[in-house]
Amino acid sequence: MLDIQGLDTGYGTFQVLKQISLSVPDGEVVALFGHNGAGKSTLLRAICGQLPRWAGAVTYKARPHDVRDAAENARQGLRYVPQEGNTFPNLSVQDNLMLGVHALNPNPLLLSQRLSAVYDLFPVLYERRNNPARVLSGGERQMLAVSLALMTAPDLLLLDEPSLGLAPVAVQRLFDSLAQMQQEQGTTILLVEQNVNEALRLAKRVYVMHEGAIVFHGPSSQRDEIIRHLWGLGQ
Repeated sequence: MLDIQGLDTGYGTFQVLKQISLSVPDGEVVALFGHNGAGKSTLLRAICGQLPRWAGAVTYKARPHDVRDAAENARQGLRYVPQEGNTFPNLSVQDNLMLGVHALNPNPLLLSQRLSAVYDLFPVLYERRNNPARVLSGGERQMLAVSLALMTAPDLLLLDEPSLGLAPVAVQRLFDSLAQMQQEQGTTILLVEQNVNEALRLAKRVYVMHEGAIVFHGPSSQRDEIIRHLWGLGQ
């Protein structure tokens, strides 16, 4: 689904990513771990064209991918859910969801089907559908942010720390819903996450980043190795 080879990029003249190579197979969940500042969010931004690529290549669905427009990414089945600024706070939950699919100009039947699918996955959003997003709890806002992306039925979902700032019960609820979504819809996911335990529940394989470089790649079953590299003990 997604293949990255030798990717370099950064901000201005400051290099962040150094020869990143990473693959996300079709239908799998791949977790990307690393401490703050490792370059994880930068990688997601580079994938969706928010940052220029200094070197290397990104291949999506077996074709070179150099799209910089969010609407065009959505039309091609790629959606990015950033850490912050991922909902419209003054709009109702339902209006948020309708905006999420606006780029595809769906017909009324398709729009209704997508809304029903999202509300089935996150019933609490149906209960809050007429409330403005700003009054939702942290966990509910993250569910809404993910649902905005799901309204376009993406083939590849890039999630940037969806559990950030959530209470433990909200984290578990969110990841339970993500697991259900992945099992039922087969969505391919590249998941950036600090909550290692929850991420390993979903992911089949794992990458660990340190100072802009990949320092580990292996199956999620290699938990001890993952933790060693995450804490710099495998350097």
